[in-house]
Amino acid sequence: MSAARERTVTRLQGELPAIVTRSVDAIREAVPAYRDLRGPQLDEVENIAAGSLRRLLELWIDDGDIERDRSAFRAIGTARAADGRPLTDILRAYRVASDVFVRHVIDHHLDDLEPADVADLSLLVLRTLDAVSEVIIDAYTTYRDRLTSDRGQAQAAFLDDLIAGRQNSPGAIADRSRQLDLALAGRPQLLVVARTDPGRSMSDDDLDTILRSLGETPHTDPTDGPARPHLCTRRGTRGVLLLPGTVDRTLLDSVCAAADLRGSLMSGRPIADVAAAYRLACDALDTAPGHAFAERALLDDGDCQLLVLLTARATADTDAVVSTVLGPLRDPSNEHLLDGVRAFISTGTATAAAAELHVHPQTLRYRLRRAQELTGRDPRHAWHRLALDTAIQLQQLADPLRPR
Repeated sequence: MSAARERTVTRLQGELPAIVTRSVDAIREAVPAYRDLRGPQLDEVENIAAGSLRRLLELWIDDGDIERDRSAFRAIGTARAADGRPLTDILRAYRVASDVFVRHVIDHHLDDLEPADVADLSLLVLRTLDAVSEVIIDAYTTYRDRLTSDRGQAQAAFLDDLIAGRQNSPGAIADRSRQLDLALAGRPQLLVVARTDPGRSMSDDDLDTILRSLGETPHTDPTDGPARPHLCTRRGTRGVLLLPGTVDRTLLDSVCAAADLRGSLMSGRPIADVAAAYRLACDALDTAPGHAFAERALLDDGDCQLLVLLTARATADTDAVVSTVLGPLRDPSNEHLLDGVRAFISTGTATAAAAELHVHPQTLRYRLRRAQELTGRDPRHAWHRLALDTAIQLQQLADPLRPR
């Protein structure tokens, strides 16, 4: 190795953080699948880029090869197959990072190097890219073949990744859905469900019973068919199902009640937010009093938000309690319905509430029925009364000029 190359490598080691930053920026600009990466996933890309470029400098010094690095690159290929990132995008990311590195050397250090040094670097980059591509392709395809050989297990693993927050890029979710022959809703419903007997765990048969009742293909059915719009898995004693947004809540509630199940059904959130919805649903099931399930089997978003507030969790959001509990009652066109609910809660009877609002008792009862249709909450029920009263008071605190 020439003295000029040694001096250049020393300088490049000091410049490596800036090169890594430019490499990652270039990757995100050139490869759409990397554009939405945030947090730990972005940190991982930066760490891989830094490690790979640092290793390239080492190889340039000692004229080595990546043989001892094969296991590390196999692990990268397997991980990228698991999170659904397209193989072509992975390989392109390495090419982009290599291009940024070589251009930096040429732009800043070409005059300091011998022609042989530049030739050695160019050949090294080509050989390394070829070897890395071979290892990653092999590991990636091996993992994908194993997944597709047991599609049910692969789909369950996908949901496990979603609820653990390991899969939150819309592009990656779409790619993995396509690979697993899924047609998931952009805003699905997440059901976390358990047996009413805490000593019994959910089984695959329980999950299949729910899916069959909804007219969906059981996840244990190995036959090919249309792309499935659902996912399911088991976590501890509970079952978790990601269902189409069109599933009827009333039907699902009756199905769970008939099977002696209780759960939380979260709806309206983007699929990338499944992890947050799962945590909220589990917190609610851990803390809900028994009477919250009177005459129903499933809690909803409003119940979960209320329980987070009542248990003083750090994630409590008063605005979310108001919006999810009151729902359509916040619309100005339904203010008379909200006033009816407020008066009923404060007075305790329809007759007294009607007198307070100067309306006929039958009018007041109609308003209560209509409010129940819109929110699913009956203010005569203790739990629903608590939810409605809390949301109304929080709304009043946020808007003190609103008439009481």
